[in-house]
Amino acid sequence: MPSIDPFAKFKPISMSRKRRTKLPSFRTVFILIILFCGLVTSKTVLMNQYNYLKGLQYWHSGDLELSRMEFNKVLSRTPGDAKAVDGLGLIEMKAGNLDKAKTLYDQAIQMGLGFSHKFDHLKTGQTFIDRGEYPQAELELQHALDLQPNNADIYVALGTTERALDQAPKAIKYYETALHLDPKNKKAQSQLDEAHSERDRGSIYYIYDRNGVPLALQWSKNGTRGYPMGKEFAHLIGYVDQSETNNRGSVGLESVYQKYFPGNKLYLTLDSRIQRVISKAMGWEKGAIVVLDPHTGEILGSISQPTYTPEKVHDQWWSYVNNKNTPLKNRAFESLYEPGSIIKIVTSAAAIEKNLNMAAIFPLFCKGYIDIEGKVFMDNEKHKTVRSLEEAFDTSCNVSYARLGMALGEDALFEYDNRFGFNSVPKTINIPVTQGNSPKLGLSKYELAESATGLGDTFRLTPLNAALIASAIADDGVIMSPYLVQKLTNISGSVLEENKPVVYKNAISRQTAQFLTTMMVNDVERGIGVKARVKGLKIAGKTGTSGSRNPNFHAWFICFFPAENPKIAMAILAENGGTGKDVAAPIAKKIIEGMMEFTDFSSDNKKK
Repeated sequence: MPSIDPFAKFKPISMSRKRRTKLPSFRTVFILIILFCGLVTSKTVLMNQYNYLKGLQYWHSGDLELSRMEFNKVLSRTPGDAKAVDGLGLIEMKAGNLDKAKTLYDQAIQMGLGFSHKFDHLKTGQTFIDRGEYPQAELELQHALDLQPNNADIYVALGTTERALDQAPKAIKYYETALHLDPKNKKAQSQLDEAHSERDRGSIYYIYDRNGVPLALQWSKNGTRGYPMGKEFAHLIGYVDQSETNNRGSVGLESVYQKYFPGNKLYLTLDSRIQRVISKAMGWEKGAIVVLDPHTGEILGSISQPTYTPEKVHDQWWSYVNNKNTPLKNRAFESLYEPGSIIKIVTSAAAIEKNLNMAAIFPLFCKGYIDIEGKVFMDNEKHKTVRSLEEAFDTSCNVSYARLGMALGEDALFEYDNRFGFNSVPKTINIPVTQGNSPKLGLSKYELAESATGLGDTFRLTPLNAALIASAIADDGVIMSPYLVQKLTNISGSVLEENKPVVYKNAISRQTAQFLTTMMVNDVERGIGVKARVKGLKIAGKTGTSGSRNPNFHAWFICFFPAENPKIAMAILAENGGTGKDVAAPIAKKIIEGMMEFTDFSSDNKKK
């Protein structure tokens, strides 16, 4: 039996020349090199794709520097990459550097850039239209057209852009081209009709009242601005001086929204019908009127008198500036006046809510003045026996309110002045508003009497502030923040900015507001405000007279109506016009009668 070697399988295999490993052939090496280069190229392509996506992601989020870094990474890896250059153009576009963007876009085209869904310039151009940024949209869409010359949607978007830029003839050509490429394009057809209308009219509208009535336009021929109701709206819409020499700048809403005009559309809370009525009723009186919706804070009308013609500001600048009646000043929002007896609404509210002991004050005998610490505090007349707060309000008795003020004290008076909007300014109005001021602390008894009756050198308010006092009572004690602008839209109607009603002050309780409403109605029905009475309509109002006889008193009347379901709150100030009962109250009557011609104030929905 043969012997078995247990380690035989572990013995080394003998090598011969025939079993040596062969070197790879040239063909194999070539294939390996091709595969390696393919892997490297694929990696580069993949890395570039990643950088494209990251660059666009940062671009959309607004981080332009990080976006720039991503596109530059591509260029460092593959110089001359057209997409990366295109991406850099997008960055300059968003940054507002239109000349740089155009240069980069032109370079990308020369490098052989083709259309890419990732870099959709039609979509980006439409985004600029949606934002109301039309120069950017125009350049972006022109670039999109270079990449897709037969895309009808690009021509439609360009037509919209040119209309916004007040280039109706160019817009018409773009719309016609779009319809040639796509005859069933309804958007192109409807906008073509609008472009024809704008071309024939020779202008583009850009500011409207709440009902869509145009208030401002730009003439296509020379780019100048026009204002169909210029004098009535001058202190709100303002003007923009387009002259190259001795430019007078811009004011009002024209100044605030200048970068959006023309092209975008600004819709105001104002009603041009109300504006005409209050302007006519004011006549030649110097002063201001403010009309509000008390439930929303929308300013429905506001005039300042004297006024000016916005289109003539440049030519008549020095005539306006040197006019002693200051026609350029917005009296409604910026001028301060002593409030006088309209402040008795605020003092009454404080007396009611502080549970003042009326029995300790009324009845009292008014002999036309009261001696306070050796100083004579005058009343407007001898009211004789005044039995109650209501009677003091009806007759607007200063002696009664002087007693109320001394009983309340400075803390309560100051608190309720603040509640009704003094010593603060609403933040919802886009144009300048002056803060009203009330007497601070540390008052003497005589100064307390003045404060309770709306008198004194440190007591001042604007007509706007006065209208807010009326609106507080009308809206059950709540003051809504006043505003002028409903919304700003782009040329297609998409909303860029919109205002909604917000609460400004919770002034008083609902019960107090109802009590004051009754007193204000009585003031018009049988009291000192009777000259504001209008047949068939219940009006809640209060007169006021302030200032001095030299040259004449300031006449106030604030009100709201219908009293049982308020739709309008209003303040009237006739500067140096006379007394509130004889001048301002009759103006209110004219306004209300004028508004009744186009507004139905009757309602079954009464205040509960």
